[in-house]
Amino acid sequence: MASNSKFSATLEYGTDFVYDYSCLSCSEDGRNSEAKHCCQDCEQFFCEVCIELHNRIMKRHTVLGRTDVKKWSTAPALVGPIARCEKHPQETIKLECWDHRQLCCHVCVSIDHK
Repeated sequence: MASNSKFSATLEYGTDFVYDYSCLSCSEDGRNSEAKHCCQDCEQFFCEVCIELHNRIMKRHTVLGRTDVKKWSTAPALVGPIARCEKHPQETIKLECWDHRQLCCHVCVSIDHK
């Protein structure tokens, strides 16, 4: 088989598909893989390869497969502290004020960034 660098890169780094759930470990390494598992304790999504590594270390964690996708964790636990508003910690930063060059939550925008 002839070697094609673009094809090899696609195999190594995944595809450009947009998945409902992407593997967090793969995305941190610049790869795009579909998550087939969710660890309820870590509140993270994993592909087939990464879940094996996770399960070797975290033997007592509760891991759900795709058949239990309705029970998978959702965004609030996965949003890191950087994505939270400093003034309104219950809100996520979703907007940008171009005039003030700041990232804002919707409450800040309505109050401080008119």
